[in-house]
Amino acid sequence: MTQVADSSATFTKATVQGTTWRYLTFFTSKAALLISTAVLARLLSKDDFGVMGYALTAINFLDIFSDMGIGPALIYYPESKKTASTAFWLNLLTSLLLCGFTWLSAPLAALYFRDERATEVIRMLSLVFPIIALGSTHQKLIEKKLAFNRTFLPEFLRSLSKAGVTIALAFLGFGVWSLILGQLCSEVVSTVAYWISSAWMPSIVTDRESAGSLLSYGFRYVGADAVAVLLLNLDYLLVGRYLGAVALGVYTLAFRLPDLVVLQFARTLSGVVFPVYSRMRETSGDMARGFLLTTRYISLITIPLGAGLALVAKPFTELVFSDKWVDAVPAIQGLAIYSMLLSLAYNAGGAYKASGRPQIITWLGLIRVAMLFPALWWAVSGPGTIVAVSWMHALVAFISALLSLHVAARILNIGVKAVYSAIYPAAVAGCVMAAAVYGVLILAATMLPFIQLLLGFFVGGIVYLLVLWFFQRDVVVEAGHKLRAAFGQR
Repeated sequence: MTQVADSSATFTKATVQGTTWRYLTFFTSKAALLISTAVLARLLSKDDFGVMGYALTAINFLDIFSDMGIGPALIYYPESKKTASTAFWLNLLTSLLLCGFTWLSAPLAALYFRDERATEVIRMLSLVFPIIALGSTHQKLIEKKLAFNRTFLPEFLRSLSKAGVTIALAFLGFGVWSLILGQLCSEVVSTVAYWISSAWMPSIVTDRESAGSLLSYGFRYVGADAVAVLLLNLDYLLVGRYLGAVALGVYTLAFRLPDLVVLQFARTLSGVVFPVYSRMRETSGDMARGFLLTTRYISLITIPLGAGLALVAKPFTELVFSDKWVDAVPAIQGLAIYSMLLSLAYNAGGAYKASGRPQIITWLGLIRVAMLFPALWWAVSGPGTIVAVSWMHALVAFISALLSLHVAARILNIGVKAVYSAIYPAAVAGCVMAAAVYGVLILAATMLPFIQLLLGFFVGGIVYLLVLWFFQRDVVVEAGHKLRAAFGQR
């Protein structure tokens, strides 16, 4: 019994420390992204962002084949130098083939978007495939060892170089090409940094058996990845084709903020818990308890983030992006709620993958696609606005989150009531917080955006913490104990 408790404490510590490092990496790098976006929003046009949206959509769809699920397979299987080298060369081969295919098929994407400018930007951006492949194995090996502190420098340098190059080129009048070249430069810098951080060198020796094992697991993962990419880009596909480059540019910027504040945190934690869950499977098998704890801590952060962002979207946009982008505010609000709801189910994906059943993600994703496509189709063909698109996203995310949490409870043999109990404290505190912030913003409607934003942040944070302290004090105390234990403080 003592051994299980010690093991659980060890994995809790690994999860909290890993998430802290990953979120520190995320926060510093995304702060650079937010600053650069604020600058670029003033330097570039909505049309520039829209043309970049064409390229990103096409590249994101093809990216599902860039490593064939080999990265997650490398984390799943026991560590082996021969397996790692095999993974490296497989990654590089598939990425080169994908780059060539993208170059040849770019005119077809331009034909779909009804904009010939898409051809050249897609071709140039396709160079990211081999660049990323050169460092992806190094990144996965670091994550496998739970050494998330060593991902800080590569990710920070990626964002810093991207911001610096993009802003410099935008000032020089490169337009949309500043976005493309900034992206390529950042991936080169990140790849070099990962080679330095990992201190691992691939050998020329590969192993056929290892390749078979990697691809076997990877093919199951690719299905889930393909559905995930479709879900993340279906809106861009429809908005780009039916509403045009300007609407896509506004939607791209609107999506960036909720993705940056809410979804990236959930993805960061998901990237940590997968290798942790894999270790738990090997030693203690206590994934169910870890899932409930992680779900509770995710909800404690993403619920106030999502609700708060929806409320302060207008003053934030006016202050950071300028009045030019104020038409993005209603879309940001819908996407903030979408991000909040979707984040609650992100944790389940790590449990599915660690249990050796990533195909569950595929099936759940297909169900979500079946709901999302008609909803988004109605949004672009009926109302024909990005606001309708964002709120249809939120509706489908609500249904999908409920379904995913129910399936996770069944897979891990825990009651659904236990899952909802983990979310309940954050949900109650978040509702009270939202009411308080809404009232404050009404009273401060005539004030400067900076004052509105400051008041909303201050009042929201105080009210949220007070509600948790008075009505869910055990949750706050437990979270404090976990943090102190994770960082070695007694």
